[in-house]
Amino acid sequence: MRLRSIRARMLAWSTGLTMAALVVAWVALSAVLADFVSRRLDAELTAAARGVMAAARWDATGGVAVVPSPADARFERPLSGWYWQVSDGAAVLARSPSLVTGTLGVDGAGRTGPDGAALVSHVAGFTAPGDGRRLTVTVTLPAAEAEGALAVIRRPLTLALAVLGAALMAAQVLAVRAGLMDLTYFARAVAAVRDGRAKALPRARAAELEPLSDELNRLITANAAQLERARAHAGDLAHALKTPLAVLANRAGPEDAALIDRMDRIIRWHLKRARAAAAGLDPSAHVALAPVLEDVALVLTPEARRRGVALQVAATGAPDFRGDAEDLAEILGALAENAVKWARTSVRLAAEPCPDGVEITIIDDGPGIPEADRARILARGARLDETMPGHGLGLSIAADRIAAYGGRLILAEAEGGGLAITVTLPARA
Repeated sequence: MRLRSIRARMLAWSTGLTMAALVVAWVALSAVLADFVSRRLDAELTAAARGVMAAARWDATGGVAVVPSPADARFERPLSGWYWQVSDGAAVLARSPSLVTGTLGVDGAGRTGPDGAALVSHVAGFTAPGDGRRLTVTVTLPAAEAEGALAVIRRPLTLALAVLGAALMAAQVLAVRAGLMDLTYFARAVAAVRDGRAKALPRARAAELEPLSDELNRLITANAAQLERARAHAGDLAHALKTPLAVLANRAGPEDAALIDRMDRIIRWHLKRARAAAAGLDPSAHVALAPVLEDVALVLTPEARRRGVALQVAATGAPDFRGDAEDLAEILGALAENAVKWARTSVRLAAEPCPDGVEITIIDDGPGIPEADRARILARGARLDETMPGHGLGLSIAADRIAAYGGRLILAEAEGGGLAITVTLPARA
């Protein structure tokens, strides 16, 4: 599976390449050390063989005597693996005490000892004083000892390369982290532009990020210009439609007044949707929630008193809404107005931070809305007049405005009965 994280991908590649390099280094150095051990042991066997050849003499009985024999205690210890012998190809003429009664073969090959253990041997031909017959001297050492000597050298090599590998891994982690730190700074700069704390990205600290920074700044500039054009277009459209509607209202009869009023509300509603979408693109737009909730409660207080409904507002610690103040007031006003209209004794308006931004709850103790009708009221594409009495227009307008900001509107049954409306909107970081 392909790694999605750049940091993980870089560490995976660097770890793999480093381990491969360390394995190659171990193999190469191990081969060099093995050759060194082999040369050292061969030199030791060669020296012992020369000592045997120098001491070999034909005696009066036609035998070969090696006097003095090599002064190495290993050649004295029985079946030690350290052996020497002299042969003429037909018989063994002399041998070390360590061979006891065994031989290395009349040919002097010396591949295994009398006990069957593998040997490392050195074979050389020579002639001894007193007879011109060709003799063969064989000197051996145990193969296990050669392998042990190599293992003793390889052990610190392996440990050293392991420590080096761990150090390289730690260095690579630090290097990757330091190398990608500019991406973290860049992401924070983009977040600052998004939240309205900056109007453009600063010059990138890394040369590789400069083209991206330049392109994003061009995009920000183009979006700002497009936003201004959209706002101007919405204003022009509002003024262009306002006058003809006023003329029609003056000319129309009483029977057409309701239709003209509805056209006016629909036009204003769509213009506000366009403005809400534009405000959602404006990174500098933000408004505190507590004052807006208090203003909504203040406007609804006369109606609430008339109906004997208590209004409660709780918004301490709520983050700022990232959007237009008028849009927020209309969203909350439409929802709170319905709550006051249907509440029996109380309505609670509250706001608090949440992982997705800010969460606003409006709870009343009225009859509520049946679950089967909630989805129909908030269904996308429903006409403005296809609503439950008293909950239709306000909920439809609020749902569309909330959706324009990328938020969520959830209707649920309140604890103890009534309607609980939960609105999630983007918040300023």
